[in-house]
Amino acid sequence: MPAIFLPAGGFTGNEGLNIAEFLSGDFETHLIDLPGLGNSKGIDGKITSVHLANWVKEYMEQNHIEKADLIGHSLGGAILLSFAVHYPDKVNKLVLLDQGHKPFPRIPKSEFGPFAYIFPLINVCVKIFRKPCLNKLAPLFLQSNEQEIDFEGDVKRFCERMGIEENEYVRMAIKHPAEFSVEGLNLMFGYYNLNLPKLLKSIKVPTYLIYGTFENINEKEHRHTEHYIQKLKRHSLPITYHQVNGGHYVHWNKEFSLCDLKEFLTNTS
Repeated sequence: MPAIFLPAGGFTGNEGLNIAEFLSGDFETHLIDLPGLGNSKGIDGKITSVHLANWVKEYMEQNHIEKADLIGHSLGGAILLSFAVHYPDKVNKLVLLDQGHKPFPRIPKSEFGPFAYIFPLINVCVKIFRKPCLNKLAPLFLQSNEQEIDFEGDVKRFCERMGIEENEYVRMAIKHPAEFSVEGLNLMFGYYNLNLPKLLKSIKVPTYLIYGTFENINEKEHRHTEHYIQKLKRHSLPITYHQVNGGHYVHWNKEFSLCDLKEFLTNTS
């Protein structure tokens, strides 16, 4: 049975290695880099949910996959959510790892720091000028290769910030990040402009939403999360909700159950 995993921005498909290894007895899991990041070809021009869905469709056609289970984290989850909404007949089940239930922030401080305050303005410039603007912006998002890398410190800080314990999968993902490109930056702005809760409210396939509560990590985000989860639950949607006491990287959280994930994917009732 084929399954497709897409990671968060900045990581390669190997971010889902712990999931792929656990499912290996029942699923052939495709760990794919995001478009324009790592080894995957980017998407040119304006990016909408339809463009993202067609990118996944093209991959499936190239690999002769008629129908698949989908597992996506963060940005990768947004792409697979787009595919599931536009091509539900090609999806068995959808697993969203902390994605879809709340909008991406207009001022994404946790992702870009103080730089985030001008993000809405930059977004307008990208919409108007596209590739020339992206080319000028790209150096701002690149880390200097000449800068000394404190790998152990990076791992420790990442785990502390995300409220997770260090393990071999976290270390591998941080040690081998996705190679950045202008096309990857274009993807980020396409993601920024998606209406994620609206997409999720259009879902027709069985969906397992595993989300972080952010309790005792970021109280503002905790309240924000609870607000949007309650709004979503007012709708009759084919969604199974599962909360994890932690932050955004739910699949690396000690409360995350690979057994529950597998049961959802394999349950035919």
